[in-house]
Formats: sequence, structure tokens, C-alpha cells
Amino acid sequence: MFTPRFRIISLFFLSLFCATATFAQFSPANNAHLNYSSVCFEFPWVDKVVNYELILTEKSSGIKTVFVTKANKQIVDELIFGESYSWKIVGKDSRKKEIYSSVEHVFSIAEHFKTGKKYVRFKEVTNNSLTRGNELLILDYSGLVINRNEEIVWYLPDLPMITANSGLRDLKLTDDGTFLVIIDSNAYELDLTGRVLWKAPNDGSVSRQGKEDYHHDIQKLPSGNYMVLGNEKQRRVLAGEKDTSRYEIGTIIEYDPSGKVVWEWHAKDFFTDDLLKLRRKEDGRFNLATHLNAFNVSGNAVYAGFRDANWVLKIDKETKKVTEIYGGHDSGLPNHYGKELFRFQHDATVLNNGSMAVIDNDSIKDPAVVSSLVVFSLGQNNVPKGQEIFRFKFDYDSLCNGKSLKLGNVEELSNGNYLVNMGAIHRVFEVTPKGEITWDIFVEKLDTFKRVWRFYPQYRVAVTSSLYPNEFTAKWTPKKAKGDQLTGALSLFNVGSEKNHYIVSVQQENGSWVGLTEIPAIESGESRTVGVTIPEKYLNTTGKARLRVQARGKSVFEEIVVK
Repeated sequence: MFTPRFRIISLFFLSLFCATATFAQFSPANNAHLNYSSVCFEFPWVDKVVNYELILTEKSSGIKTVFVTKANKQIVDELIFGESYSWKIVGKDSRKKEIYSSVEHVFSIAEHFKTGKKYVRFKEVTNNSLTRGNELLILDYSGLVINRNEEIVWYLPDLPMITANSGLRDLKLTDDGTFLVIIDSNAYELDLTGRVLWKAPNDGSVSRQGKEDYHHDIQKLPSGNYMVLGNEKQRRVLAGEKDTSRYEIGTIIEYDPSGKVVWEWHAKDFFTDDLLKLRRKEDGRFNLATHLNAFNVSGNAVYAGFRDANWVLKIDKETKKVTEIYGGHDSGLPNHYGKELFRFQHDATVLNNGSMAVIDNDSIKDPAVVSSLVVFSLGQNNVPKGQEIFRFKFDYDSLCNGKSLKLGNVEELSNGNYLVNMGAIHRVFEVTPKGEITWDIFVEKLDTFKRVWRFYPQYRVAVTSSLYPNEFTAKWTPKKAKGDQLTGALSLFNVGSEKNHYIVSVQQENGSWVGLTEIPAIESGESRTVGVTIPEKYLNTTGKARLRVQARGKSVFEEIVVK
């Protein structure tokens, strides 16, 4: 919690003399009502200030806390829902003399029914702080972000497109510190306050059927594009049959930020009549459902998981051809690996070592079968493709039977452990690659009519290191010009929770960007200053240039005008 006493917190950033001023808005804005307890404060750079002091006052108690930083951003965690705060910035020069003081701003961390004790509760089974990870967890059906002590950090606020009957799925945080979510077959990107930043067109340009019917999975790619699953309805007579068959089959769509389709893939182009007729329902009719429910982009490959077909397909993004098949029953096709390894699976996560993890929901009707986390080879390190590497069965204790009919996902954590959402079992746990449980909870929701707590399974539980994983800020200090070139020192402050490399580019006259330099990795909470020379051809008529600093492999960036 927010510690109720006066304290000084230093971020140990490298010393930086600010010779010029650049400007930023004060954030949070005055009188803001926030739906999160981890706040990134931002304020303008001030000429000749060496150290900034963020003075934060808790209104109910009057207790002040001072945070000292050399950057113009400061993240403060564990503020209190229902509490109001005031804050101001004091700037001091190299002699520790106060040369700047901002006006006071006020804001509050707004309470909501989701933050109270009558919405959800978490029944903790295991919490080993020495061996578990520290990532935040994002519970999609609940619309919550919690920490490892099951404390709420963020909640999805009331939004116009969410009704009492809305379907909410696949809530996750992007590298940019924004949220993606699917609500009632529409796909959105939201900022932390719930403001819509982007909405997928859902215009039927891919399905040719009026809408795309987005479902299950949406991701933001390093390019800044968005990829999401869709559906299209089919109505045709299968080879050798007399009756017309009606079924849905999946699509994968990539959009650029403007909403233009830049890539699409149709499952109907792969699932031939022979493949569709491999499975039958209990009444003997063909089961044409394939149920695309997951994808993962890895290099030039897109892995697509089909629950009812029991397969994960590897798709060559350039040719759109399926090059490999994993799991399920024999397809009769070449390059089919790991047959019978999993059935009715959820998720298709490519791990850092090149293997894949899925939730093997399997056939829960069979009393001898329980659901499992399964990790298998994609051919990395000369391990045969489709070979099982690790399996962890869900009946690991007497608190549940281990049979998860549906839902579920797996996330690889920074410590190498797996965060597993058991889906229908309404349980989430962390397990080591050796099978040791390090953290374990049940999720329950209050039935407000009958006043009893009920199971609250989640479709997806995503993870993030913080609400600000790749937050950074940049400062330009000009130096004496060398001829017609512009030279200066560029200081980067990594205030986010992830270690990052950065790429510095300059804008050309035609609006495109060309790389100037790369900045080696900067750890969270640290900074680095590098010399930058900008050739005359990139300067405008007033001698200015526009620089873009971007975290490598991420779409997040900042732009600054230098002179």
C-alpha cells in the first residue's frame, strides 16, 4: 500500500544538465478521476533543472511523499482506491537551489463496484514470493488487473459499448501500455482510462458478409499493425453429399493503424471436404466445426489453433500455405507432427526457446483423462518436431478434478515459469518447468441475487510486468554546431519496467524516417546519454529537425523537435 510517512525516493539516474526546455503536459490532468492505482506522472522539462522533486500529498491524512528523479516522468505504485491526492513539481539546479515550482494539481483514484468486496474474490492456495514471478495478471472476463497479492491495480471502467449482457474477451496490455479487448464481436484498443484509441472496421471486407465477427484473439504486432480472428459463414454441398451444409470457419486479418487490410488468411482455403469430413457428431452427421480460437506470430510464420479440429497449423505468412500440422488425429497430410498429443486445445504460445505451449483440454468425458499444460517441440535445438517436452496435469491436488471443458491459456513468465489459466476450472496457477507450484488461486464472483460466491472462470489471463512496460522519455541538449550539422546529446530515461534497446531516426523532407543510431540496452530505472549528429540535409529552413526514438522491436515511440 501507499506508505503513510514522509520519504525520499531516488531513481539514481545519470546526471544531466538541461540546457534547454522542451514541453510536456502535466499528467494526470487536474481533477482527473483514475481507474488505476499505478500512476505515471509526467511534467515539462525545465531549463537548468538537474533534479525534479515530485511532492505527492494524500488528502485524507495530509501525509507527503517526495520522489526525486532526473527524468520528467515518475511512476508511483500502490495508490489507494477511493483516495484523493495533490501533487506538484519542484526543480533544483546543480547547487541544489530551488529554481522552479509548479502549480498544485489534484486527482483521485476512483472507487468502483469492481474494486469493492462484493464483485470478485480470490482464494489463495499458494503464494511463494521467493520463487514466483512478479508480473501483473489481466483477467479478461472480470475486467481487472491484479498483482500477486491479489490486490486490484486497474479496472475496466464503464464504457458506452459495454452493457450488462456484453461479451468481454481477450483483454490484454500491449507493449505500448494500451489495452486490447474484444467486446461483442468488435475489437478495440483502449488507453488506461478506457478511451477508444482504435477500433477494427468490422465491415465485412474480408468475410464479404457484412461484418467480420471478431472473436477469441487480438494482438498488436511490433509494426504497429493489428491482427485479429474473424469468421465467415459457409453454405455448400460437400463432395459426395446431397444435403447443403452450413457452418462457420475462421479468418485471420491484419490491419494497419488506418484500418486497411494488409494481410488475410481464410481457413476455408485449407480445410478441404476430406478434412472437414474426418470427424462425426454423435448422431453420425459430419462435424464441420473447426473452431479457430488462437494464433501466434513468430517470424514469417503464423500459428493458428483450431479447437474442434484439434490441430495447430503453421502458416507461411508470405505464401499463405499451411506448412506443418501439430496435434490431434491423423490428417493424412505430410508434415503432421505430434499426432494425438492434444485435443480440444486452447492457446498456441510460442515460447522463448522456440517450443510451443497449449492448454490440452482433451476429452473430459473420458474418466481416465484430465486437462494439462503441454509444451512440445517445433523443431528447435534438434528436438524432433511434435515431441512432448513437458506436461503438467491439472489434477495435481484434491481441490479440483483437473477436467477443464473449455477456455484457458498459458503465458511464459520472465523467470521461465508458466502462468496457467485453467479455464473452466476457475483456477490460475504458476508452475516451474520442474512441476513445482509457486502461486495458485481460485477466482470467484458474487451472485448478488442469491448472495453466494460462484465459480468465475476466465477465457484468458494475460500478464504484464506493469501498466507501463516500455515507458521512457528523451531529452535533447544541443552542443556547439560543427559546420552545417546539428549536434547534441540525447539522453534516454527508461522509466518503464522492461529492459529496452532504442533506435533513433530522423525525419526526411518527404516525411519518411531514416535511422541515425542505435542505443544499447537500458535497464529499467536507468538512463544513457549519447552524442548525435544530424546532417544538414535533414534540417528544415529554421535549422530544426524531428527525431523519433523507438524501443526496438516495439511500436512505442516518442518524437522530439531539436535545434
